[in-house]
Amino acid sequence: MVPRRPATGRADAVHRRPAGEGAVRLAWATASEQNSATFEMQRSLDGKTFAAIGTVQAAGSSTSRRSYAWLDTRLPQGVSVLYYRLRQVDTDGTVSYSPVRVVAVPTSAALQLYPNPSHGPLTLTGAQPGALVRVLDRLGRVVLTTPADAAGSAQLVLPAGLPAGLYIVRAGHHAGRLVRE
Repeated sequence: MVPRRPATGRADAVHRRPAGEGAVRLAWATASEQNSATFEMQRSLDGKTFAAIGTVQAAGSSTSRRSYAWLDTRLPQGVSVLYYRLRQVDTDGTVSYSPVRVVAVPTSAALQLYPNPSHGPLTLTGAQPGALVRVLDRLGRVVLTTPADAAGSAQLVLPAGLPAGLYIVRAGHHAGRLVRE
């Protein structure tokens, strides 16, 4: 984080990294602090519009190094990249922001579709139980939506008249390609 004050109250490094499936660990440190009140963690889906996702109390005033960490465990579904920044608030209400950091959302399993390529109905496996399964066309329009069952499977019956081509199948944080013949 590079706030407006060069000598005090600044976070020297902001690290955001995947912390396993479904979580991102945010960590930063300050060399010293002067009148620091809070650090607000902010997340964005597009790198432009940010929303607060948590707050950590700052040390206030300190002449020694302080380390902070926070775990984002409420990741939005169906995204592969998230953007993070810190909003530092001082006791007098002054605000400064860290640089934006990008994190690739981790996934541990891939969706499996068969038969693929397909002429008709197909089976999906590898989704989280109860996850919403969406089939999207090349323009990102949803052409089919259905929930995965308790085993993480779903039967996909594509709409009649759907043209041949490449489609994306998304279920939670997972995605796969479907070729319709």
